[in-house]
Amino acid sequence: MRITILFKIRPGNKKFLVYKLTGTGIYHLPVLVLIYLEIFSLVDFRKNNKMKLNTLILLFGSVSFFSCKKSETPSNTQPPPVVNNTPFVPGATLAIAKNVDMGNPRVTLNPDTAYSEANGSIPKFKPLPAGFDDAISSFYLPKGYIAVFAENSDGTGESACYVASQSAIQANLPTGLKSRVSFIRYITIPNITKKGVAFTDSNVVKLFNTSWYYGWSLNRPSFGSQQYVPMTWGKGSATIENVAYFYDRKDIDHLLSFNEPDNSGQSNIANIDTAIARYKVMMQSGLRLGAPATTQDQVFGTGKWQTNFMAAAQAQKVRVDFIPLHWYDWGNQNNNQATDSLTAQAVFNRFKTYVERVHTEYPAQRLWLTEFNANPNRTSEVVHKYFMKLSTDWMNTVSYVERYAYFFPSAVPATDALGALTDVAIYWNNIVSPVSFPANIQ
Repeated sequence: MRITILFKIRPGNKKFLVYKLTGTGIYHLPVLVLIYLEIFSLVDFRKNNKMKLNTLILLFGSVSFFSCKKSETPSNTQPPPVVNNTPFVPGATLAIAKNVDMGNPRVTLNPDTAYSEANGSIPKFKPLPAGFDDAISSFYLPKGYIAVFAENSDGTGESACYVASQSAIQANLPTGLKSRVSFIRYITIPNITKKGVAFTDSNVVKLFNTSWYYGWSLNRPSFGSQQYVPMTWGKGSATIENVAYFYDRKDIDHLLSFNEPDNSGQSNIANIDTAIARYKVMMQSGLRLGAPATTQDQVFGTGKWQTNFMAAAQAQKVRVDFIPLHWYDWGNQNNNQATDSLTAQAVFNRFKTYVERVHTEYPAQRLWLTEFNANPNRTSEVVHKYFMKLSTDWMNTVSYVERYAYFFPSAVPATDALGALTDVAIYWNNIVSPVSFPANIQ
């Protein structure tokens, strides 16, 4: 059944004009209107004088008909409605408010969109709703989402990243962001487990039952339950084109940055200002960002690369969400004990001391162990296996260690000549780890 509307043109005219409600606009009609429900495709009173009317309504005066959508205008371009004078009711989307404690006025935002005027060339960049730029005081983030708020429209300046992993977050913005937000991005985020792997061979990655992996690159796929974590690696990859690429990916929520910038054989970014400038470009991604991963002895201490980078980041309000670490027990490959198990214990003691020292130096930072093992020159599988157990048992209990991935050295490879997992890789496969976010981050 359809709705048919008949408009009488002038007294005495026996012909009625027929209009269908097609949803293409708005009609305002100061005429006599007859509305009825019928099942015929054509209405002509001269040919159908005996037509049976189910319902007849006589309306006088001015009548307006509204369509369900605007013609040729996608629904997702419509500004979200601003809510005033109603109590806040938590929902399934991010809500922002001009006043503290979600006070009116407020509005909801769509996920997987950057609300900013910084880069119109990226389709998923759109302006904040009218009146909310530099006017937000509080927000509501539903469980299972991550949100980044930043002072500048390119994602730089004062910024904060919130992760609603265990429950929804309703909060007032910190003083540095209150009424100063010009960039927002929020996306879904799974609470995956801590254990991962690092390989460039996709076939090897898929042999492991880890929940995440990386491969020192930007554009690898995720595999089912194995989420891919991209890496900028070098300064040349920190471009707006790659930022746009990240917005096309539905499966990523974290970004690793430069790989051993202090090492001339790796990304080799000796100048800290250059590293900061290129890191800022990637802040437009709205992803959770990792600091550059330096070599083992450049993480803390006066004049060290990471020390200088973190100091510059703090001075320039550059947000760092976690620090990736590389640890190989360098200098101790010949420092072995009477048995393999005692050697592994000694390796673990040094490892634990090192990670705790990093945490002392950067107490506000979460840590990822993206490359670590008992030393590439140690060939004993027993040492590596036992160190795996000792280190992961400990890291599983430490809240500030979010993720870890064992680096399999050539002396103790992950696969054999036939491409099957070795005993030491199977051991890693069998290690159980908890979720990476035991609590919300706010």
